[in-house]
Amino acid sequence: MNTHRTVILSLALLLILSLPGLVSAQQDQARVYFHLFGGLSRVFEYGCDCDYEEGVNDFPLTPSHTTSTFGAGFGYLLGKGFGMELDARYFGSTEVTLTDPSDQDTVKINSAKHYALTLNLLYQILQGGVRPYVLGGAGIDTLVDAGTEIYETDMGYEFEYTAPDKTTYFLWNLGGGVEFVFSRVMGLRLDVRYLSIPKTSDNPTIQGVNATAGLTIRF
Repeated sequence: MNTHRTVILSLALLLILSLPGLVSAQQDQARVYFHLFGGLSRVFEYGCDCDYEEGVNDFPLTPSHTTSTFGAGFGYLLGKGFGMELDARYFGSTEVTLTDPSDQDTVKINSAKHYALTLNLLYQILQGGVRPYVLGGAGIDTLVDAGTEIYETDMGYEFEYTAPDKTTYFLWNLGGGVEFVFSRVMGLRLDVRYLSIPKTSDNPTIQGVNATAGLTIRF
């Protein structure tokens, strides 16, 4: 919780410090840009109690949880508002409480760290000092340090959490945001994205929302 509060306060301070420098964008703005960002990711509940299988899948439902995220992107404006972006973001770990639907036993585990790499098509709706945009694209999501971990449930049973054999999955995202351009080479960007990893033989569909803020530097 303290980590989440620190991230929120940092992003708010960044916005406040950036507003005094907001100016109209120049027509000859550079096409190539780089952006650094940080924020929060909300993963929606996934799985189903109906998938319970004693000794095999004792904790089938993963509740909603929030993690921190940060990353960087590289983009190129193609013209007429369109652009392409290569985006890389890392998602941290947080504590999640799982419940056994057969006896209501619970266990606290650490959610998996992972990173996503996507290629997106962007469209800037307006030009000028304030630039709203929409984007969409796809890529991969990969687990970090995936392995087997041993936990103890509230009832004193040993629970072995084993990561799936497959650690890289297809990912697609849709979103949008706004960029505040306060010089020819720098701006502040606020971004919200819906992310989804489709269902596989190992996992159910995993969905979430990612909200970030950061600086854009143009060349």
